[in-house]
Amino acid sequence: MSETTGLRTKFYREDDAQSGTFVEIAQIASITPPQPEREVAEVDELDPPGDVKKKLPGIIDPGEVTVTLNFDPTNNGHLDLEQDFRDATPRQYRIKLPNGYGWTFTGIVTAYSPQEIASGDVVQAEVTITLSGVYTFGQITP
Repeated sequence: MSETTGLRTKFYREDDAQSGTFVEIAQIASITPPQPEREVAEVDELDPPGDVKKKLPGIIDPGEVTVTLNFDPTNNGHLDLEQDFRDATPRQYRIKLPNGYGWTFTGIVTAYSPQEIASGDVVQAEVTITLSGVYTFGQITP
């Protein structure tokens, strides 16, 4: 796969009216994709072989996605994300890279945070989506 920049990366939210249909959310400044981590269980033993602590693989935390919006209070997509926060209902989202590949995941909006407002900066809101299951990565054709 050839290198690419993040330019033209898109973020989608599953449509309320039609399951399986995704609507693009406009004015996205940045996206942090899922960052899964696996827990590790340590095995305590008084006389371990080679004096090395044994570790066992544990459960996977699928992580979070963070989306920074150039906030527009009239943008339906931005308002929908805020409503997702209030509803606390799992929903499907997608991140599509410029090469057509990306992540599809189910998550719960766990934070909708307006950012610091300064005279020389764009007004932004940061949305955190906590994944509630396994994501898929592959070709995306919304």
